[in-house]
Formats: sequence, C-alpha cells, structure tokens
Amino acid sequence: MSRSKPLTRVAHKAALAIGVSTLFVGVVGGTALASDSANTMVSIPQGISAAAVAGATAIGNTASNTKLTVSFILKANQLSQLEAKVSSGWTGSYLTVPEFAATYGQSPSFVTSLVNYLSQFGITSTVLPDMLDVTTTGTAADYSKALAVTMQNFKITSSNPTQLLGGSPTKTQIVYGTKTNPLIPSYLADHIVAILGLQSYSPYISQSVKALGPTSVSASPSATVPAGMLTPSDFAQQYNLAPLQQAGYVGTNQTIGIVTLASLNPSVPYFYWKQYLNLNVLPNRIFLKNVDGGSGPVSLSAGSDETTLDVEQSGAIAPNARIIVYQAPNTDYGFVDAFFQAASDNMAGSISASWGQSETDIQYLVATGQESPGYATAFSEAYLESAAQGQSVFTSSGDFGAYTAASDLGTTNLSVDNPADNAYVTAAGGTTLPGTQTFPVFNSGGTNVGSESVTVPKQMTWNWGYLWPLYQALGYQTEASAASSMPIGSGGGYSAMVPQPSYQQGVVGSTYNYHEYLTPGGYMPVGPLTLPVNWTLTPDAKLATAANPGGRAMPDLSVNADPQTGYAVYDPQFIPVYGSAVVQFGGTSFSAPQLNGSTAVINSYLGRQVGFWNPQIYKFAASMNSPFKPLDLSGDYGTSYYSHVGTVTIPGDVKFSNDNLYYTGTAGAIYNPGSGLGVPNLTALATAFASSAS
Repeated sequence: MSRSKPLTRVAHKAALAIGVSTLFVGVVGGTALASDSANTMVSIPQGISAAAVAGATAIGNTASNTKLTVSFILKANQLSQLEAKVSSGWTGSYLTVPEFAATYGQSPSFVTSLVNYLSQFGITSTVLPDMLDVTTTGTAADYSKALAVTMQNFKITSSNPTQLLGGSPTKTQIVYGTKTNPLIPSYLADHIVAILGLQSYSPYISQSVKALGPTSVSASPSATVPAGMLTPSDFAQQYNLAPLQQAGYVGTNQTIGIVTLASLNPSVPYFYWKQYLNLNVLPNRIFLKNVDGGSGPVSLSAGSDETTLDVEQSGAIAPNARIIVYQAPNTDYGFVDAFFQAASDNMAGSISASWGQSETDIQYLVATGQESPGYATAFSEAYLESAAQGQSVFTSSGDFGAYTAASDLGTTNLSVDNPADNAYVTAAGGTTLPGTQTFPVFNSGGTNVGSESVTVPKQMTWNWGYLWPLYQALGYQTEASAASSMPIGSGGGYSAMVPQPSYQQGVVGSTYNYHEYLTPGGYMPVGPLTLPVNWTLTPDAKLATAANPGGRAMPDLSVNADPQTGYAVYDPQFIPVYGSAVVQFGGTSFSAPQLNGSTAVINSYLGRQVGFWNPQIYKFAASMNSPFKPLDLSGDYGTSYYSHVGTVTIPGDVKFSNDNLYYTGTAGAIYNPGSGLGVPNLTALATAFASSAS
C-alpha cells in the first residue's frame, strides 16, 4: 500500500487583526526590554525543564543557529464556566471551532500583539483556529533575545525500575534547555499559560508490554494469527460490541484520531487488516499529519510499534472509519500541540493516546520541583475544547500498577499516570482474562525439567503479582526479585495533582481497600522531594482500608490489557528482534485505541457524537441498568490454581486478588481504584447513550 499523504495543517497566520500597534523592543545583554517601562518582564512557566532532570549535566551553550519549535499556550477565556459545563456533561449543541474560539479563545488583537512581538526577533508564528495555541519557529539565538534565556545543552541519564536493583539506566539523552523560566512583557504575560519547547527532553513512554513465555511470538511465516493471540474481533465479542458491528455499524462516516509520538508506516496496518484478519476496510483511510515537524523516521526504538498497534486495533474495530494519525515529537510541546491540533481540526469524533509519564516525574522535572500549573492547564484546555466540540478522548492509564513512577523516575512511591489523570479525558485501565498459562522450566544446564502453570479463574484487575510464584520459570532466583522486577499491572489510584471531578462525587467511595505486597522504603532526598527507592515484599499482605485522599480517581473503566491474555501485533520491524513479524503484546496501550474504535462504532449507530464519556458513564454506572460490571472481588482467590509438572515446585505464597498490586475492590462498590467502573457491555452502553439527553 502506498503511504497516505498528510493532511494540510489548518491555521491562521500572523495578521489576525488590524490597527494593533507594534511595540518596539530592544535587547540589552541578552534580555528583552520593552520601550515602555511600565511593561516589565514577567516569568512564564515552561513545563518540564531539562535542567532539572535527575543527573542532568550542562555540557556547553546551545549553538545559536539551532532551530527550535516553541509553543505559546494561551489562557482560555471563561475557563471556569467551560470546566463546569464539561464536568457536568455538555448539554445543547456542540460547538464548532470558530464558535469555541469566539467564546473561549483569546482575542485576535492579543494574538496579533504576541505574534508582532516575536516577529521582531525573527520568530515566525502559526496560530491554531481555536486561538489558544501559537506555535512558533526560530533559532536558539532568537529565543534567547525574545525571552531572556540562556540556552544550554545537557546530558541526561534516564532511570528505570531495574536501576533500583543495581541495573543499568535505559538511555542517555543529549538535549537543549534552559535553567530559568522565560520572561515576556507583562502586557502579554497575563494571557499566557505556558511556554513549551525551550527544551528537547523526551519524557513520555509507550504503554505497551510484551507477553512473557514461548507463545509470545509466532513461529509460523504464514499470514495467520497464532492460536492464543487475540484479535480485535475477540475484544468485540468479550465486551459485546459485536452486535452493533453485525448490524452494520462499523464506523461509517466517522473519523478516528490517534495522537502519537512515533511515526507510522501506513502499509503495515493495511497488510494486517487484509492478510491476517481478512477484513475489508475503507480504502485510503489513513492520513498522516505531522505536528511540529513530526516524529522522525519510523523506528522501533522511537516507539513506532505503539503507533502501529493503535492504528491496527482501532481501525479493525471500526473498519469503515477514517484514521488521522497526529505524529508529534516526543516532547512536552509536541504532545500538547498534537492534542490541540486534533481539537482544532475537529475532524475526529474520538481521539486516543497511549503515551504518558508519572505525576511524580512531572513534579520532579519542573524547575521549581513542583508541578507547573501552566503545564497541566495546557493539556486541560485541549481536552476541554475537544469535549465542547463533542470529541471523545481516551488515554492509557499506565502499565506499572499503582507505581507508575517506577517506569520513569525510578521511585517506588504510589503514583498515577499523566495525562490519564486529567479530569477531562477517559482513562482506560486493564484486566486479565481467565485461562491457564504454562511456562517451561529449565535447569542450569538448559535441560527442560518440567513446567509451571497458573489458572486465572475469572476476569480480574490486571496485575502480574499472580506470576511472581512462577519465578523459577521466569528466570528469577527468588520470588522477591521477580516481584521487584515486575511491578506490572493496570495503572490506577488517586491523583496527587488533580482534584476529584464532580462526576466522580457520590460514585467513588470515601475509603478504599488495598494489599501492600510491595512496601516502599529507602527514603532519600530527590531534589526538593523525599521519595522511596526500594521495596520489601510481603507476599501474604492482609487486606487494609484507607481514606480516599480526594484526588481524581483512575482509571474510569477497564478492558483486557494483560500481555499474557493479549493481542497479536503485526510489524515487520519485529523480525530482527523477535524472529517473527507477529508478536503478542498487551498493556493499556490497547485499551485506549480499542475504546476509540468502539466510539466510532457507537457514533455510527447513534448518528451523532457522544462526546466526553465520563459525566455520562458515571451516571449510567449508578443506575439500575448499569452497562458496567464492577470487578469488586476483594477477597483472595486462593493458591490452588497453581500447578507444576516435573521436578519443579511452586511455593504458592502469593494469592490471587483483584488489585493492581495495591488498590483492590470493595464488595458492592460501583467504583474501585485499579479497575474503575469495571468492564463495559458496549452494546448496552450504546443503548444508554441513545436514551440519554445530549
């Protein structure tokens, strides 16, 4: 298949108003100074500061001719009103982009003033139609003068969970950044939320995980999905979307948006749909749209397999829907701009993203050591615009259970994922499907001495704690080493940054239950924070109760995401790495695009867009005919579901429980952290959407 041409970027250029005087600006000693002394220079948050990253070492000034892309995120007008309308459930007609801009965007005169100010330094601007995102390009020297910053290069060593156990860091980045926040004249500063892009640090990670064991790759070169690997049709059957598909509702006249930080080869999903799934899809349906210059070459190391699976899954669930892939750089400005672009295009009825970082990482990385209100608000404004325009947005809740910060900052404290923590997106969590998994065991000489098996009796919140007793088969010396190396499961818990939204009040309980199998310890100063850096395993941790801390609870709902009960992903890039083009993966990376494709099916059934799910689904879940099944199995399953053949033995001292390695359920509760409202009946949910006022 030939590569689809990117769609044309829709934007307003510099001249947005007439009669706006240009402020003369001079530069003295690298600092921009307004000719009007009343216009003092004001500091603006820049989101993540590369200079604040753990282990960052300055290695010299950035070359003055280095090309930068910098985004100015503007404050929405009537923001409180917009937040209230979206949180309570948008009523009345959805807005067009011009209507949104007229009500909530910045004025053309202000935007022209900003553009004119920057142009004096050789900086060019592109303004999105929503009047909230101004993307600019220039050199390091241009921005140093306009924003009174000194651009430097930094060497940054990233962390990972194995580093806690004496392992090696995953990678080293050489990035540019600035130690100080940018300055801008006060007459402009009052209307700017954040200035993003004065650093090139790549903080976001893909939320996909490869399955363990010998069945995780295909040994067959034929174009068939191997037994044991699921396909999107299995998702449709499991969560009862199939009746809508069989009735002909397959996303016709709908558009799916995929926001990603790695590039796609569009021929790959076309081949998967046709050759592996025998699926007739809408021809020429994939459109690539590069945001801020795009994501670079297609590459496994950059995460292109993440983009591939997002498109394969969502596109197979809604085979008649168009797909726009918003490819952005793996930076804070790239991720934010991609969501703003998807909102301002207003072409996709549903949008998903499967990238994230922990809240703890955000809190630590910002120069002050606290989260930047502007950084969080930048994402919120994009999601609020989508909600006001009737676009549903889904993000993955993370794959490290209750300990998302183990995936990036390397700390063992309780933490959730961003942007899934945002109150204006639907956070998609994960479950494990029932069934038996068998793993061979080899002795030190490489001889197969038997096997170990585990049988999951019923669908439960995804956590890999049920695999810890199989440590011998998985290649670990002790169960404790397996546990500390595999803190894997459905991201969830309570946000430390986002307060509980109104739609969760009365549904999310005042307390929660938990098992503390992994007790954080080794607290030490990490910048201005004090964080734990190791774990102690308590395999028989008792059920305990704690008070709801009051943050946004997540996820909102869950579907199968355990790689051990996961899905086939096709990508020829896998062959040199895994020996096969078809590999079994899981992770909440699948949950978000699957719900994205499901929304296209539901929208085609309804003949309208359902918009932001959360205010509606929390009401549905509290009704007599809830389309959700809570995973409230708070008790232990027991250890009789482990077995062995041969000379191996299984201690069996970790029990099954419905948790994400910490948060578990409460019997009879509508909502449980770790799994949210539970698993959906998607046809029943479509019926509920149809009967609700919109």
